[in-house]
Amino acid sequence: MLRRLFWSAVCVGTLLVVFGVVDARYVFAPLLGLLIWRIGIASFGSLRAGAAHLPDGPAQPVDTTVERVTYWCSGCGAELLLLVRGAAIAPRHCGERMTEHREIARPLRP
Repeated sequence: MLRRLFWSAVCVGTLLVVFGVVDARYVFAPLLGLLIWRIGIASFGSLRAGAAHLPDGPAQPVDTTVERVTYWCSGCGAELLLLVRGAAIAPRHCGERMTEHREIARPLRP
């Protein structure tokens, strides 16, 4: 309902500007303000999710003698060795998810 009202107001305002009834700045300035407001609300809306990336339970230690898990950043080349697993998803670095690399330890032969 509000979108219909918004777009009909935009169309009427544009027609008033085209026919010279109203100066363009009186129509487009409020529309620009509304656009800036909507972008701001959408940007801060992503913060509303809060700490959704944080793990739910306690951190679990990783046994590095059995399995070695590393994460690699393709953007800058940073590498991270996982010692305690807090969440099942890969961490972010340079704005992108890091690539997971697992190495299974071979048992020593007697």
